[in-house]
Amino acid sequence: MYKDIKGGNKKKKHGKRLGLEIMKLGEDNSVLKLGSVIPIHSKLTIGRNEDNQLVLKDPYVSGHHAVIFLKNTDYVIEDLKSTNGTLLNNIKLEKQSYLNIDDEIAIGEYVFKIIG
Repeated sequence: MYKDIKGGNKKKKHGKRLGLEIMKLGEDNSVLKLGSVIPIHSKLTIGRNEDNQLVLKDPYVSGHHAVIFLKNTDYVIEDLKSTNGTLLNNIKLEKQSYLNIDDEIAIGEYVFKIIG
């Protein structure tokens, strides 16, 4: 009876779902298209290596460049000690940072906008 009152077996959904809208493309734009949206689920790995979820073919992007992940109910971005860094709203990331709608992320020649 207690489970029925409290919502028992219902799955909890994340408070918000975010996506990355592509605002600017790098040199190799054969796969990604300007204005496309990449959904962010619980984790999104970004880099030049093929084992990343979002592969960016750009000489300024490291093999494993950055990661966006869900922390409780908020999304966080972290630079993975990349050679050229990751910019969040034109400021170089030095530590994990929370993401908000309309934030801009620059990785190599690519620029993404957080939408929700």
